[in-house]
Amino acid sequence: MSDNFEGVKYRLSDNWFSYVNIDNYKNTPINYLEIGTFYGANLLSVANIYGLHNDTKLYCVDPWVYPEEFAEYKYIQPPVYDSFINNVENSGFKNKIIINRGYSNDEVPKFKNDFFDIIYIDGNHEPEYVMEDAVLSFRKLKTGGMMIFDDYGWGGKDLTQKGIDGFLSGYHKRITILGEQASQLFLIKNN
Repeated sequence: MSDNFEGVKYRLSDNWFSYVNIDNYKNTPINYLEIGTFYGANLLSVANIYGLHNDTKLYCVDPWVYPEEFAEYKYIQPPVYDSFINNVENSGFKNKIIINRGYSNDEVPKFKNDFFDIIYIDGNHEPEYVMEDAVLSFRKLKTGGMMIFDDYGWGGKDLTQKGIDGFLSGYHKRITILGEQASQLFLIKNN
């Protein structure tokens, strides 16, 4: 990641090593989807760790609009999108990144089914939106593909975790839960 990264960095994809074997992605192009990209720190870490193959494509979905009614966005300033664009420009991975600026419920259905190798969900943290992101993106995930939820347990059991648990309950026959690490939950799509 560029030394002149603008913005906040939280957990990055180097937290995934226990569940996402880097050797499986070294010589293979992947299609990656990230819902909720913010300043792009995780997206760029994926590019640098799992997305090194020349034919890898990294798709991101984010409206880069932060409604005041959601407490998690209370102190976010409008230029986040501008900083994200600068980060992409300075990353050396610009040619691999496809930006979809919009709300996930509008943008995710536009992707082909069974297309993505890895999907990372870190969008709106309200339970109904987390569950909606998971349901919409599950169709887009290849069989054997990995879905990763961020912020499992963040804000207590009635926020992100409630939406994730709802998805896990409804899709329990179609997934294998690999585990949880540092508030991130990892699963594989069985069919």
